[in-house]
Amino acid sequence: MPGYKDWIDAIDIKVDYFSAFMKAWIAFNAWYNFSGEVTGKNDKECIEYVASQSNRFKTYTMNLINAEDADGSAYRENIAKLHGFLLNAAITTQEYIGVRQSVSFAEVAVKNANTLKRKDYYQHHYECSRAHGKTKTVVTVKATGASIFCFEQEGYDIDVLRQQSDFIALTQRQQEQCEECYRELTPYRITSILASGQTTKQIGAYNFVNDAGKISEAIVIILYMLRCCLAHGDISPDESANEVYKYAYEVLCAPLKKLK
Repeated sequence: MPGYKDWIDAIDIKVDYFSAFMKAWIAFNAWYNFSGEVTGKNDKECIEYVASQSNRFKTYTMNLINAEDADGSAYRENIAKLHGFLLNAAITTQEYIGVRQSVSFAEVAVKNANTLKRKDYYQHHYECSRAHGKTKTVVTVKATGASIFCFEQEGYDIDVLRQQSDFIALTQRQQEQCEECYRELTPYRITSILASGQTTKQIGAYNFVNDAGKISEAIVIILYMLRCCLAHGDISPDESANEVYKYAYEVLCAPLKKLK
């Protein structure tokens, strides 16, 4: 027969934060899909809009990050806890940008706004452009405008570029200049929101960049990645992951509740 010690050990209710997070996400999903405040053809496009453009969710998140009151302090502490447990859980996914990456404030995939890169080098002009899901790379002779290389591909993949016979026929220097232009159009740039030095913003025990806009952008992207991990079974439902979703839930809910 169990004694009082067993009952004491059982008083901490183990909340299933996986379910709690998904319930909050459903509410968030409904807001960005049906409020008329966010544009995008699919969830990913909507999330990238919320992360990068002016909207109420991002504004409320930024206000909480900067607020010098109890709500702001609690929100920043939840961000710090989320970051700490992400480090401990080491969750990775390839659902967001197509290659496996850590879900972390140190490795945030931010959408690259650049769609055109031009440069001249010696006798040649190099141009890469990205539009309608395609990437076009052109090398021309400056003096005459004659094209010595032109390739348009679906998506963005530098290995596909390198495999083209006309690209292989370029000199090594021309290939290097071509690839330099091409890399400027990478769809996503991996950046860290953590920082060091005097212009940092301390959140819990961690130093973040002193920019609430960048921190809020990272939060939206990380929450979306965690949603993808959970929806596609990309995590182990253990205690360390449950702690991640506990603080992801708190970080999502605080600005979400202000949307009413």
